[in-house]
Order: sequence, then structure tokens, then C-alpha cells
Amino acid sequence: MVEKHIKNLDKDFEIDTNDLINEFSNNSFQVIRVGKFVKEKNISTGSYQTNLSAFMFTISGSAEIKLDGDTYIANQSKFIHVCEGKQISFNVIGNNPFTYINIYYVRNDKSKSVNYMNSIFEMEIKNKEFVLDSLKNILETSCSLDITSKIKLQMQVNIFLKDLLKKSKSRQYNSEKELLGSMIEYIEKNYMKHISLKTLSQLYGESTNRISYIFYKYTKVRPIDYLIKYRMGISARLLDEFGYSVKEASEAVGYTDEFYFSRLFKKNFGVPPSKLKKKN
Repeated sequence: MVEKHIKNLDKDFEIDTNDLINEFSNNSFQVIRVGKFVKEKNISTGSYQTNLSAFMFTISGSAEIKLDGDTYIANQSKFIHVCEGKQISFNVIGNNPFTYINIYYVRNDKSKSVNYMNSIFEMEIKNKEFVLDSLKNILETSCSLDITSKIKLQMQVNIFLKDLLKKSKSRQYNSEKELLGSMIEYIEKNYMKHISLKTLSQLYGESTNRISYIFYKYTKVRPIDYLIKYRMGISARLLDEFGYSVKEASEAVGYTDEFYFSRLFKKNFGVPPSKLKKKN
């Protein structure tokens, strides 16, 4: 996976792409305008403060961008999110002009989670052709001033960002077995977290049907059944070898409902976890 970081309150955080997608879901923001800009080599525009948040996409060339003292390199391999109220300056790298497109937006006041909207972050672009084609269509729509075009623009940006973020977090797998191995590794490292078929679908950029099909094809169990069996195996060790209580073991493997956990345990092992604990 590509390392992605976010700067917020002068601290570095790893981006949770699922949270990022949820934050920029439909109705959480409103597109204000889309603009294309060109900055020439050795022509200084000085430093100024941003008054809107924006997604910045490089069309050609590259530049060193300073945002509140932190330096980012803008090029076609990544996009940069800039939030409002930041001091920004540009320094063109190389002899070619730096051309870029900004998608400006404002946050919907009803949005609950705004960790990313209030932050500066950058992410790798997996498919440059997809980005350039999408931006071309978005820019054409933004040039129209009628109400219908404004609605269309919002829809285009919503779809574009959702697809972009999904592509940014996904990687290509050489085979179904490689994809399966990655999913199993993820489950076994994150079994204590909430994991659903939808979680895996979003994480790997595949449909829920395809993920379920691949899992069953090679393991003869569905992904969630594998998760449950793995959790039960871990909980049995916690009870038998480490002396956990039923409640502690339940919570340790991701179940807040102790009674539901007990039912799953008995279904898998034929005895309730309390009996295993009593024996120990």
C-alpha cells in the first residue's frame, strides 16, 4: 500500500481512506468553482492566504509548494488537498510552466466529521489518464453558468472524487491468489476491528460479489465466515492459555455483545466459552 499522510494541527497522521471517502460523500460539500492556472518559471506571485479549500491537480510541469511552512512537491503523480486559511507560495521546478487545476469547495454546515476537510494532505494518483480525462470534462461543465450545469458539476465532482480515492488506495494484484492472500493477511491483522464484506470491497476496490467468489473459490468459506472462525480460534487461546474472562475474550476479538459471542463460540466448538474457562 502507498504511504499517505495528512498534516493537521502540526502532527502527522496516516490517512484512513474509508474515512476520507465517507467525509467527502454526497451532500457533505459544495463545489464553488473549478479553475485552471499556469505559473511560469522565475515569475514570483508571492505568498498569499487561501480563502477556500481545494483539490489541486497537476496537468503539466512541477512545482514546490509551501503551505504554512511545510513543503510539498506537486506533479502528475499525486494530488494535494489544500484547506482554507493557509499561507501558500509556489516555486516552479524545471524550465517548463507549471499548469494545474483546482476544484474549490465549501463544507456543508451539517457535515459531522471534518478532519480531512480542515487538513492539508497528498495522495498518489494511480491512473493519470482517468484523472486528466475527468478533469477535462469537469472544467468544461464549470464554464457553463446555467443552474443545470452547476448541478451537473456537483455530481461530476462527487463521482470523480469517489472513484479517485478508491483508485488511490487500491493496488493491482497479479492473480486471484495474491488478492486472496492480501485479504487473509488483512483479516488476521485486524480481526478485532469491525470488518464486513463492504469493508473489504472498499479496501481492495473490488465488488462484494467478486471478493466473496474469490474467497470461496480457494478456501471454501466466505470472508465473514473466515473472520468468525479466526476470531473464535484467537478467543479459545485467550480463554484457555491466558486466563481471559468470557467478557474480556469477547471484547478482545471484536464483539461487544458477550452473549452473541458465546453463541458463535458454541456453534464453532460445541461448548460455551464459560465451560472452557471453567475447565481452565
